[in-house]
Amino acid sequence: MSGRVTLMEGDAGTPRDVVINPLAAPANPYGLYLQPAFAGMKGDSMDDNVDTFAANAVIGFGLVVSRTVAAAKTIVAGGAIPVGVSLHDHIIGSRNSYIQYDAVSVMNRGKVWCQVGTDTANIVDGAYVAYETATGKVVFTPTGNTVLPKAIFRSVPIAVYDITYTTTTNIALVELHYGLSV
Repeated sequence: MSGRVTLMEGDAGTPRDVVINPLAAPANPYGLYLQPAFAGMKGDSMDDNVDTFAANAVIGFGLVVSRTVAAAKTIVAGGAIPVGVSLHDHIIGSRNSYIQYDAVSVMNRGKVWCQVGTDTANIVDGAYVAYETATGKVVFTPTGNTVLPKAIFRSVPIAVYDITYTTTTNIALVELHYGLSV
């Protein structure tokens, strides 16, 4: 121990000596609520590609998004013409979603944490990805859903809290390969 001393106020307002141990572990600065990830967060800092589209309606984070019509610059959550996954935005994050006319960052190559639908049983690393066209949430079973071309799961689902720490959402890491076409 270095024997470093600092003065602090005592009970009666008189100084007292306190020895500080520089080798002691510091208190946890993140508290109890640090999560491993959140919906729409990039999965790593490796090579990725992000485009920008205009939201046609409310769009949550970590959802598969599609063009409203072929070649349009507007997108919706789910849909039939997938262009990628909506990324989290720190400014818009306080609203917990994009609203109409917001500029939406959409990842179409790389790893991203996606919201998971009700079908979580078979989601494992290496499984192919499908998504619910009504919500944009990723699922395992393509039956009744749409296959997301060139995308695979890279984790099992995990439950994380929303921004208000009141409800949980299941998310899974998905790897997208450029050109979400067959």
